[in-house]
Amino acid sequence: MFDIKLDGSSSIYEQICDEIVRLISAGVLAPDEKLPAVRETAKALGVNPNTVQKAYAALERSGLIYSLPAKGSYVAGGGSAAEKIKNEAAAVLEDAMRRSAEAGVDRKTAEEIMNRIWTEQNPDEKKGKGI
Repeated sequence: MFDIKLDGSSSIYEQICDEIVRLISAGVLAPDEKLPAVRETAKALGVNPNTVQKAYAALERSGLIYSLPAKGSYVAGGGSAAEKIKNEAAAVLEDAMRRSAEAGVDRKTAEEIMNRIWTEQNPDEKKGKGI
């Protein structure tokens, strides 16, 4: 379920967090959907269960998932997890665009970058459509 690289480029627990965030924001993991058990995930990835537990704990602290004793971990309900991820991403984007404008990046360049990324992430969508 998770796409993790054991090449040392970033910590395994951060990759697990990032992958769960990606799956929530893409709608693959729905609100109140149960996440795979810590031991099951650790075995599938070939990592220590403590690493998976650390990732789940970080996601819980950020409000993206919740845990029920002896039942497991679940995606935060009501779409709040996906909405939170999108709001945080929009804030990061706004900050990056503001810094880019202050650094002299022109609108055309910014739009070209945005369109390229949008096309990469949404290959079925025509470049610039809906923008």
